[in-house]
Amino acid sequence: MDRAYTNLREGKYASERDTRKMLESMWQTYEPYADADFRPGFARDPDGRFWEMYLGCTLAQAGKKLLPRSDRQTAGGQPDICVLEADRRIWIEAIAPGRGAEGPDRVRGPRPVNEGGGFEPVPVRQAQLRATSALSTKSKKVQGYLETGVIRPNDVRLIGISAGRFARLIPEGRFPLIISCVFPIGDEFLVIDRKHGGVVEMGFATSLAIERQGPRILRTAFLDEGFSHISGIIWSRIDIGNMSRSDRPLTFVHNPYASVAMPQRWGVWQREFVTTQVQDGWEAVDILAEA
Repeated sequence: MDRAYTNLREGKYASERDTRKMLESMWQTYEPYADADFRPGFARDPDGRFWEMYLGCTLAQAGKKLLPRSDRQTAGGQPDICVLEADRRIWIEAIAPGRGAEGPDRVRGPRPVNEGGGFEPVPVRQAQLRATSALSTKSKKVQGYLETGVIRPNDVRLIGISAGRFARLIPEGRFPLIISCVFPIGDEFLVIDRKHGGVVEMGFATSLAIERQGPRILRTAFLDEGFSHISGIIWSRIDIGNMSRSDRPLTFVHNPYASVAMPQRWGVWQREFVTTQVQDGWEAVDILAEA
């Protein structure tokens, strides 16, 4: 049983009791749609199951019709969440990756000063590796569902990735971190005129891969038809302790190569990125910010 779950259940502190009350309220909304093993699964992995429940509650509260547990397929399994629409279904596979194995690729916070710590780089590279690993894992699972007929050819297929386990270590910039995991976007740069002090140029460096121990990981999934079976990614830094939409918005990233596209402006996300080809490059725009 997970230690965080034990703390919530015991509720020694007011904050834990408030969180437990909030989770119980969410469960009242999500229970009709959750798999039968959701409750024991929550005890073992509260962060992962919370992310699934959070997505389900958000969709239900936005007026989306979810496939109830009574109609879900038990043998062989199905994706975590299914939204029913008039002409097709929207399937969602949810995942909340951990910080990774011990070593230089693990997402870790700064060391305390009394332990030799000081200024340290934000673990962006490590977080990108966790997100790309989560995408790869769930992409293969979605492909399996397509091959067995669980997901029909005209259904939308989404992957929901939560950075909740390490959200406080990776603040969002102009682009959410997930953008630099599926498009070749490297570090942001700024060129300043040394003589006059003005900004000459600003932008993002091109980077096709993420460095790591062993072979590099390509960050071109959404420019690769090998991922065309994925319609898009739902991304958030929300976790059990911080569900502020203003601080940690729910973001959707469309796959420009998707064989089945996700409808735009669906009425659920706070940020929504659409990427289009312009001249010899690509341009990613938050269409909700434009509105």
